[in-house]
Amino acid sequence: MTRIVWCLGLYASASTWAFNVLREMAAAQGPVKTHFLSTSFSPPSLAAPNTTHLIKSHEVENQAALAWLTANATHILVTLRDPRDAIASLMQYHNYDFPRALDYVHKATALCVRFAPDRRAKVLHYETAFFDDPKTLTAFNDFLALQTPPQTLAQIFANSRRETIETYIASLPTKPGVLQERTTGDLLDPETHWHTHHAGRTGTSGRWQTLLTPAQIQSAESRLADVVKFR
Repeated sequence: MTRIVWCLGLYASASTWAFNVLREMAAAQGPVKTHFLSTSFSPPSLAAPNTTHLIKSHEVENQAALAWLTANATHILVTLRDPRDAIASLMQYHNYDFPRALDYVHKATALCVRFAPDRRAKVLHYETAFFDDPKTLTAFNDFLALQTPPQTLAQIFANSRRETIETYIASLPTKPGVLQERTTGDLLDPETHWHTHHAGRTGTSGRWQTLLTPAQIQSAESRLADVVKFR
């Protein structure tokens, strides 16, 4: 079975965690190819049978790529989070200024909200701590119609613990093929999409209340009102 799995996530929504768990689960069943959606994205070759293609993205500026994904994705995993926390995360860990963070989060939120109701979609909310629940892997098994044995699921879940991920990220400077962002020095592993900026995070929800100013909160809620409702 050839699967085209679009991992569509809001920033700081544990989308990289979900991507890697799906990658390991699919690899236990057969060939896997990973892709990151950028402005230079070209549709993957689907000639190889029984291959799982995992395509990771946040916002999608490339309209041709978006049209291709809309038509060809067999599964869509949507990871959501309070967009105000996503803005705070981009500012805290990526050093984005507020206008840039708001722009990126607005675009990503709009896309996630657009595809969340899709019949091919499975939606996860960061605030439920799905990344700390082994039942999430069982749900992924059902979502992709995999038959991953329980002992393999247990090992993959162990591989996804924060301590293990932190150790992996710390090893990035010694790994071949790792890419480096010129302006920030941030390292990226193109296979897992773990960045050095993923290290040292607390995962705390509600940080926007202390990290954003009242004016920024008002501006964010006003800008995002077309795609999300705040209580």
